[in-house]
Amino acid sequence: MRAQRIAIGFVAGGAMVAALACFGGNVSAATSSPWPGPQGDTYASIAKLPDWSGYWAFYLKGGAADAAADAAGTDGGRVHLTPKYAKLRAEAAAAKAQENLSKCLPAGVPGVLEHRILFQYLFTPGQVTMLFEDGEIRRIHTDGRPHVPLEDQTESFMGDSIGHWEGNTLVVDTIGFPNGTLWQNYGVIATLNGHLVERMYRRDKTHMEIDSVLTDPDVYTQPYVTKYLYELSDIPITEEQCLAGNRDTGTSVDLTPPPLGE
Repeated sequence: MRAQRIAIGFVAGGAMVAALACFGGNVSAATSSPWPGPQGDTYASIAKLPDWSGYWAFYLKGGAADAAADAAGTDGGRVHLTPKYAKLRAEAAAAKAQENLSKCLPAGVPGVLEHRILFQYLFTPGQVTMLFEDGEIRRIHTDGRPHVPLEDQTESFMGDSIGHWEGNTLVVDTIGFPNGTLWQNYGVIATLNGHLVERMYRRDKTHMEIDSVLTDPDVYTQPYVTKYLYELSDIPITEEQCLAGNRDTGTSVDLTPPPLGE
């Protein structure tokens, strides 16, 4: 199983290549060539990588409206779900089911990038780290290591991400995120069979683009393809206060009236 999962990251199947080809421009076959080995493995080599400093935020014109429609089931056929997950999504949307963030749990992969929360990139030798405003941390290993075995990721929200650079584009391959949310709302969760391939690059001075293909035989009948833009923000990341003022724990709601004057 482990060898099969790693092989998927190196040689993409026809459906995945076709899905990625539709992006055009900066995109080549996601994982059509083998990992080139360590990159950004010293601070001197990091200085030669693209500058992704600053705070980034998902916004409406960058795909946030589509992400909300995908969660609500009003996607117009953009999301090709298995009958089981079509039913789960419809039930969750109708019930306005709580998703992870509303319960102070990590959104995880891929849902964390569909929320309109700020994040930033941190480059260190052998790793690119994504720091999210809600306190989540995503580590993308670029030191040439293989994936962690799936049997060691059964409780993961973020999964195991390994990446390599193709010019100014970071190609990220992620497996093992069974607790990650599939969308930004309504509590539909991924499975252990999810496989996410992303291409991240700075499109221009104020926009970061992340093109992704998500496959999972339990969830999708065709690859789920997204192309999202994130805008450079001049608002700094705030400190996490997940439970501040929260009266709904997910299992009970505190209906005690607040003191007078509050």
